[in-house]
Amino acid sequence: MSKNRGIYKLATHRHTSYASNVQNKIERYLRKQGGRMTGVRHEIVSVMAALDGPKTAYQILESANKKRKSKLSAISVYRTLDFLTKAGAALKFESQNAYELCLCDKSEHSHLMMICDKCGHIREIEAPELSKTLSKTAKDHGHRLKHHVIELHGICSSC
Repeated sequence: MSKNRGIYKLATHRHTSYASNVQNKIERYLRKQGGRMTGVRHEIVSVMAALDGPKTAYQILESANKKRKSKLSAISVYRTLDFLTKAGAALKFESQNAYELCLCDKSEHSHLMMICDKCGHIREIEAPELSKTLSKTAKDHGHRLKHHVIELHGICSSC
């Protein structure tokens, strides 16, 4: 996956290095939390890196099971996706119930995602002032904002 001025697009021929970068991010998180990288976690990250764009848990499961002799269960995929999301290594797009890998190095980070409802293209926009405002608002109300994903739906300029 290459990040070009906020536009996420998976470069399939580069998915191995992308998966490796995400694996490294997860391993750093695990060292801090005292956890470990399991075979299933490693496999799910590799599968997600090879898929183009956000995918549902069942799409990830189907892709993973194509390569396995013994099939993964849906609950294994959901638990792994939950872990990846908490680790900051994956984003969940609530409106699509879909997941995508995230390489952002900041432990506390924000995502402003513009989603085209016609073609499905997703573009991440950096909006530091919005992030500051949201963090301040949360703090003013006694809440420490750790992470958020804001989805803006519409039609992209290409459509």
